[in-house]
Amino acid sequence: MIIDSAAVVEVFSQLNSFQRPYILLRNIDNELPDNLKYGKDIDILINKSDEASFKEFFKKIGYNPIKHPLANNVFLYGVDRFEYMYANKNNHILIDPCFQLVCRSLNAGEWIPLDQIIQESAWHNRRFVEQNNNLSYWSLSYDDEFITLIARSIFDKRTFAQGYIKRIEEIYSLISLDNVNKKMNLIFFKFTPLLLQLIENREYSDLVDRYIKFKDY
Repeated sequence: MIIDSAAVVEVFSQLNSFQRPYILLRNIDNELPDNLKYGKDIDILINKSDEASFKEFFKKIGYNPIKHPLANNVFLYGVDRFEYMYANKNNHILIDPCFQLVCRSLNAGEWIPLDQIIQESAWHNRRFVEQNNNLSYWSLSYDDEFITLIARSIFDKRTFAQGYIKRIEEIYSLISLDNVNKKMNLIFFKFTPLLLQLIENREYSDLVDRYIKFKDY
């Protein structure tokens, strides 16, 4: 079952009119607005200080808080716990807000934040996207989107899914390699040059395994 695209466009129109900043974290394979499946949530980044305001906003437009399915996970290094998702029983849209750019630890899957420089960049460099299908939203910059797609693929998914590969390659020519390299060094350290080379060469199949086995730090 696919969510009504008009409802997706409408909720982002409402978000854009709301006087609090947000960022849509991903739109893999242009899932929004026409191909959002029932039960699939929309991930957005908001400021922790705006949590109460967003709760009121979502209530006003027909979305009720439900306990987040990952609320009992382990959160480290200042990551704010995932507490609520917001669900609309009429249009079946689920919105999942988080307060930091995070990834899972390779240790035991704990949630940890990306470097503070990347957190700040997300807000300072966000960009407004207007698609031909009437959908408009605030997005990460190309640089920060590129970095978070790679981090999510390695740490959360442990693989590079085809949709992620497609998006990484779509925006590769739009990023600043110098800027990306500096930020990725904060996450991947000495593996960064090899990581970028593997992506440039489109060698994704064993990339995660090579990262896990990398010892030359």
